[in-house]
Amino acid sequence: MTDTQPAVVPGLQDQQRSRLIDHFKRAYQIIVGLAITQACSKLFPDGHFTLADPAFWMFCTFFITVVPIFHGGDRSLDIKYLGSPQTRLGGQIAYVWDVYMLLVTATFFVKISQTIPGQGLIGSVEMDPKLFYAWMAAMLLFDALVLLVDWVKSSLLNLTAWKDLEVYGRWIALNVVFGAACYYLAYKTSLSSEHLGMAVFAGAALRTVLDYLFGRKFMFP
Repeated sequence: MTDTQPAVVPGLQDQQRSRLIDHFKRAYQIIVGLAITQACSKLFPDGHFTLADPAFWMFCTFFITVVPIFHGGDRSLDIKYLGSPQTRLGGQIAYVWDVYMLLVTATFFVKISQTIPGQGLIGSVEMDPKLFYAWMAAMLLFDALVLLVDWVKSSLLNLTAWKDLEVYGRWIALNVVFGAACYYLAYKTSLSSEHLGMAVFAGAALRTVLDYLFGRKFMFP
């Protein structure tokens, strides 16, 4: 009777690592999906379309901003963890940290969607429309902080090369500028709700274009 070693299945470790990443991606997707559903429920609740409705411009701002941030968060997990097993404690802690930061960011999306005027999924709670812009600014500044921390820790832990994440610097600048603009336009100007919504949407559209322009190599494998 002889001892035999268990057969090593080629690619099994890669499959397990991919499944681990996908599990948390699905949790991220569910929360972001909830936020988008909540925002959609606020759009034209009485069935009438009008460009003068501030909620319409808030929805457009929310929708156009969610996509690149969601896309970037999803890609970041693949770039840092999909191709390399995290056998060291530091890399494993970094992975858990990244997951939590993605889920917190998704929670911000839910809060933003809840502040769009309208009945929505949670009832007819009246909120100050400016809360939408305050939460948008808070989310963007939080995301800028997450990007900064991620840039530093990924390089220190050799999760990826510093230059592979150099787009983070541009994204941080975009988030800080647009976040500050959201807060300034909402609380430091006398724009009407309609014009405020249009102005912020124009900024959000520009931010999204620049986001993809700067990060196209990062975003598209």
